[in-house]
Order: sequence, then C-alpha cells, then structure tokens
Amino acid sequence: MKLHVKESLHQVETRIHYSFDLWTGPNRHAYLGPVGHWIDAQHQLRTGLLGLQRFQGAHTGENQAASFWKVICDFEVQHLIGKFTMDNASNNDTTLVYIAKYLKEIGITNFDPIGSRVRCFGHILNLCVKAFLWGEDINAFERNILLSEPGTIPDEISELPNWRKRGPLGKLHNILLFITRTPQRIVCFEDKVRLHNPHETVFIPKLGNVTHWSSDYKSLECAFRLREPIEDFVTQSIR
Repeated sequence: MKLHVKESLHQVETRIHYSFDLWTGPNRHAYLGPVGHWIDAQHQLRTGLLGLQRFQGAHTGENQAASFWKVICDFEVQHLIGKFTMDNASNNDTTLVYIAKYLKEIGITNFDPIGSRVRCFGHILNLCVKAFLWGEDINAFERNILLSEPGTIPDEISELPNWRKRGPLGKLHNILLFITRTPQRIVCFEDKVRLHNPHETVFIPKLGNVTHWSSDYKSLECAFRLREPIEDFVTQSIR
C-alpha cells in the first residue's frame, strides 16, 4: 500500500498539503501521524496517512520537524511541500521554522513558515468548550494533571481536590476514577450493571479528561446510560 501511495504522490501536478499532530497511545508511547492531502493524476482529492512515527524526546518543534522530515524524505516529496493545518500549540510555529531550514538546505528558499500555516478550527472550538466546562486557567489545570511521569498513575488522593474544584464534571471524574482504579471495583460495578439493566452492553464507565477531544462528552453520555449502577455503587461504597 505504501508503494501505491508513493506512486500517486509522484504523479501530482500540485503541491502536497499536510496536517499532523502528536498522539499518546494507551501504551504511553507518543506518535506523530503526518497526513497528506493532494490532487492525483485523475484530478481527484486524495488524503492518506503517510506514517505513524514513534516519537522520541520532548514535544518540541525541532523534534516534530525532524520526525515529519523523515517521513516525507521516505516518500521523496520534499520539493512538493505546500500548506500545513495544525492545532494552535506554540511548538507548531517552531516546527515550521525548522521545516523551512530543512528546505533551505536542499535549495528551496521560498517557504514561508507563517503564511504556510492554517489554524485548526476544531482545536479552537475544543478550547472554547473546555473553557465552558472547566472554567478559567484550563492550561494550568492541564499542566498540574500531566505532572506525573509517563507510565505512572497519579496519586488518587492528591488528585481529588484538583478535579473537585471543577464542579459537577470534576466530581463525576473522581467517581469514575474510583470505580475504574482497581480490577476488583470494576468487577463489582459490572455486577451492578447486570443487576439494574440485564440488557446493557456497556459495563465500564468511560473516564474523560481535559486533554483528549470529545472525551468529556463520551464520559457524560456513558455516565447517563449507567446512572443507576453508578449511584448504587457510590451508595454502597459510602456505607
């Protein structure tokens, strides 16, 4: 499939535009997934994931640029770089500055790091919703939550006040975190679900957080669906 995509990229008559972001998987490994957008030889709009690079080191613009450059060099399309759509993190500004340096090294000097960047409207909308849900100074709150080292679980007790200050959604987060913290509690909760709704197909509540898009919505949706088992589990735990 990679050879097929590479052949299509080499037939384009326009520039190739890109969007990419960093993502942390459930295994706590970070990845960078550059996506290309181009018009093929039949004048059809094509979109394809060009790589899923295991990301090493700090999430700096320099490291992001190096990871992205490795992918497009593999496809041999460095000379066809167009515009970029990325979220509004400041390290993405630095990313394009370093990409401009790479292009300059191969003789391409007309790449504008500022003019070539398109802001991600989805990220802007997500920031507005998070501000509505979580209140002011959400960035500081995110930093406090993410202070724990990769691969470790934040101390349950120390995190409770941080979330509780955020109102009903924060309290729901604490409840769901308590339920899903140990396998024993999960088994107990699954029994509650079967007791209250034998036909239910969802047995474990979804834990939202402030960094993953739409996770709060999915968490609320699941919590309403499992409302009776959650209330029963909380009552039993208090007793």
